[in-house]
Amino acid sequence: MRPLFLCLILLPGSTPATAAEGLRPWNDYRTILWMGGSVQKSKERWPVMFERLRELGINTAMVGRADDPKPFIDAGFGYYVENVVNKGLCLKFSSSVTNWGKFIDGWMETRDEKAFVRDYSLDDSVWRESVFDVMRKAARHHAPFGPVAYDLRDELSVTISANPFDYDFSPTALAGFREWLKTQYWSLEKLNEQWETDFPSWDAVMPFSTDRIKARMATGERMPKGPPDWTALKQVKFDPAQAGKNPTRWNFSPWCDHRTYMDISLARTLDDLRKEARTLDPHTPVGIEGTQMPHAFGGYDMWRLSQAVDWMEPYDVCNSREILASFMPGKPMMSTVFESDTNAAQRRLWHLLLLGDRGCIVWWSEDVIDWTKPDLPLTAKGQVLAPVMKQMTSPLAELFMRAEKEYDPIAIHYSQPSIQVAWLLETTADGKTWPRRFSSFEATHNRHAQVRNGWLKSLQDAGFTPHILSSEQLASSKLKDSKMRALVLPESSAMSTADVHQLQLFCDWPDCIVLKSGLAAYFDEHGKPRTTTEAGKIGFEDRLGGVFASTNPINVGDFNGGLLYSKEVASPPSLSPGEFVREYSTTRMKANAWFSSWVDKIAREFARAQIRPAVRVDPTARVLIHRYKFGTSRLLAFERNIEWKMSEDLKQAGGNAELEKPVTFTAEWDEPTEVVDLWTGKRLGKTNKIEVNLDPWRPSLYALLPAQMEGDVVSGLLKSVAK
Repeated sequence: MRPLFLCLILLPGSTPATAAEGLRPWNDYRTILWMGGSVQKSKERWPVMFERLRELGINTAMVGRADDPKPFIDAGFGYYVENVVNKGLCLKFSSSVTNWGKFIDGWMETRDEKAFVRDYSLDDSVWRESVFDVMRKAARHHAPFGPVAYDLRDELSVTISANPFDYDFSPTALAGFREWLKTQYWSLEKLNEQWETDFPSWDAVMPFSTDRIKARMATGERMPKGPPDWTALKQVKFDPAQAGKNPTRWNFSPWCDHRTYMDISLARTLDDLRKEARTLDPHTPVGIEGTQMPHAFGGYDMWRLSQAVDWMEPYDVCNSREILASFMPGKPMMSTVFESDTNAAQRRLWHLLLLGDRGCIVWWSEDVIDWTKPDLPLTAKGQVLAPVMKQMTSPLAELFMRAEKEYDPIAIHYSQPSIQVAWLLETTADGKTWPRRFSSFEATHNRHAQVRNGWLKSLQDAGFTPHILSSEQLASSKLKDSKMRALVLPESSAMSTADVHQLQLFCDWPDCIVLKSGLAAYFDEHGKPRTTTEAGKIGFEDRLGGVFASTNPINVGDFNGGLLYSKEVASPPSLSPGEFVREYSTTRMKANAWFSSWVDKIAREFARAQIRPAVRVDPTARVLIHRYKFGTSRLLAFERNIEWKMSEDLKQAGGNAELEKPVTFTAEWDEPTEVVDLWTGKRLGKTNKIEVNLDPWRPSLYALLPAQMEGDVVSGLLKSVAK
């Protein structure tokens, strides 16, 4: 008999971190109030405020790096330290550019590379020592009180958010960049060969700006001068079948390498700040807030950032939350609560808790407490949030927070080099207006992100819970040891030789499959097209198509071609085969015949590798299934699989009306077990099939027990683990 659920899978490099690093355990769900100016101005009313915090369901306060936390501790509250570093990590403040839109409009008139000097170079030793000193002072001050966490900075970025701009061309940053290049290429000759450039010395090496790399795209020149002919650039189309005739045109290395170095610079700075805090306070987690979508700009290589901090509060844009759940298992996550509606807040906070959140930050004290009245009553927003805060700190929420999440042996590839290449190719059509492609636009228009989301939603609708796998994990990992059996390449156009080698090994394992959309490994990890000879050395059967050699032909499927666009599964008439996966996140709302056929096709492809959902649900229900291990028991959670796009404007994107309706469906698994509805406590008997009436605003939660349990099941399970 098959085991009831597939085992929890940990990817290489993904060990839960907090206990092993000696950090203070984060076992409780932290409800934090972001505190504005009225709090500090009203210290005489703090005893009343403390009562309102309890009424609101807040258990954790916010203090500044030099504030006295003792009044909050004495009142029974934990606390975290907000925005330790005020200069240099976030250019929205303490920067010469106070209006980014106006700044970009002005720069677009001159296109002057002198503007590429960041106010605070992340390589500048004077600035670095100044912020290290700030971090040390904060850690020295707060360590005796045992804070919940240090927040290095909110909404940090190399630029602003994930907005595109060619920071940093400062002399200090360029010197650091050149030193890093020497670790990549070992000699100037190797660099010039890779970049297809003619730099006479290391001191002369300069990265290509975005305008300059676009000029190369327009002309095919090794060392283009001046801005591109924007009209000509818009006519340039990347055709892999023809690109080999002028490969220099498509060699993006002088630009991609600089983008990679800026990602490294930000992550390295955060890690160094964490190390400084550790010297004085080795037990308090160090993290960041308000992170953006995965992107070529801003420093948003999600893998590198995930390895540089102990906790994070990300904006849930373009699958950031699912990505980080895979990259940071065991590390705390939080979210900002901006909703003024009970249902909306309840839906999002439960969704994030089921992904691993361990707290939330309510925005903000001015919105939830009426400071104009002596008794500081809760505002209407505070009143609607109070019951949700109490839910999130209830024993039921604790049960899921302490459980082990289970994944299927399926991974979706995350490739930062591919994100870089895709951005360059996508923005060709923008011409000279590319600097106005702000992150607010990218969140809904970035094509590469839409492809990744299409794959994720496809797999989730089919009943699977996939991992996200970084290129670093793929290149260095032992996928076989992790029991991974399927890998999806969502336009992974840029991959290292080490990536490809691991992929070749994976393709040759019995009952393993690789599915892809778009090109795979056409470029190397620096953004340079592979030659036919190079492709042959790494075992491509078809370099242009990116199909990998395999001893078992069924192991590799191209969802840009035959598997999708066939008589059996035709894409909707308005879409070409290659666009289907990208459009899936919107077309799936209709749940028509071709939707069902597509999801069914995915399920059958995985079944060929003996991979099937542990819990089966009709995919037209568009339900997200969460599975957990809790001691000898299992937990199940079902929620509507909506599109999450919460950004820094603190507004949730629309488009989910179709899934904001109740739905009834049957959930089935292999082995009968004692089933309990955890909301009502109702015993459903020993069964392997239940009917679920799913409220769109809160998840349906069940316990699957090996034997009947007397009394309250939630408290009984928690006690069993406590023993």
